[in-house]
Amino acid sequence: MTTTGPNRQNRFYGRKVKTAMPSTMIHLLVAHEIQPEASGLFLVGNFAPDYTNNRGLKDKIHLRDTANRRSSLKKLYSEIDKENDFETGWFLHLFVDSCWDEEQYNEYKNWYEAKQDGWFLCYREEIGFASYYLYHHLPWSEETWNLIKQTQLSEIKTSLPIVLDEIERYRDISAGRHSESDPNITPKFFTADKIKDFSENTVNKYREWVADHK
Repeated sequence: MTTTGPNRQNRFYGRKVKTAMPSTMIHLLVAHEIQPEASGLFLVGNFAPDYTNNRGLKDKIHLRDTANRRSSLKKLYSEIDKENDFETGWFLHLFVDSCWDEEQYNEYKNWYEAKQDGWFLCYREEIGFASYYLYHHLPWSEETWNLIKQTQLSEIKTSLPIVLDEIERYRDISAGRHSESDPNITPKFFTADKIKDFSENTVNKYREWVADHK
């Protein structure tokens, strides 16, 4: 029997789902559309900004603590090395998150609150399910994760606010959670079609951004 609400269970773990890195596959989906033959460093950059569980630091990394997030993105884009795969991957992650927060985050909140309270825990869980679903259904997922796991993080050269040990820990935990997740999990709100539409729209926005900020 499938349950709903904050106590919905992950059938593999038999407990509340932990989604410390809930949208990893959504980020990798956009990254794959941008660079189908991406390097490992570019792919790592696409989930590295989520390495910390410190909410204050995470908000700072994601530019959520700034008065104008778009202006902050523009400034960051002007500062990163466009030939540095890790840094361009990092920026793409932040760009995707800004699009997600503007669109999907509020859409889910409004949809859920029309039904009941306690939307945030279910939101975190739902994007976790979406990530696991993509992991098991995208044909390039396994190959991409093998590349990510083989990437030497010591090759990262950047002045961005990173801690290599924590990124490595985050990568290993994320890889394990996705590979061990239930392949029969199906998200209820963030369906495959919804994620596909978001990914395609975000890829177009990103390409337009890059063209406008050369």
